[in-house]
Amino acid sequence: MSDSEPSLDELRANTEKSNRIETEREKKEENTLTNAIINSFEEIGEGRSKTLSLRDENIAALVYGLETHSDDLQAVGKTLRNELDRDDSGTIDRSELLRLAIRVGLQQAAPDVIEAAGDAKAQYASDQF
Repeated sequence: MSDSEPSLDELRANTEKSNRIETEREKKEENTLTNAIINSFEEIGEGRSKTLSLRDENIAALVYGLETHSDDLQAVGKTLRNELDRDDSGTIDRSELLRLAIRVGLQQAAPDVIEAAGDAKAQYASDQF
């Protein structure tokens, strides 16, 4: 056996369950966006608010105006759903319109962030199983 090949003892040590668990724990502790999102899912599951708020006069006026013109609100919402390849799942309200708009904006401006969020959601769901 050459010096570059791992010994049998090293191979055994690397395959022990405790080492695999430790490796998974170390991955979770890495300072990555995916891990930050997983931690946020956990905090939300423990009672942290799911509600976000923003302060923007222009967006507020636009959304309030759309609410008084339901046909326009539905049309904008359906366009956003189409952009995300989502099925038409009924009437769109203010909350869904804002969720869709944020997702479309992030998908276009930062697709890597959306990918990290998807990875985090999958990992979080897997951890809950």
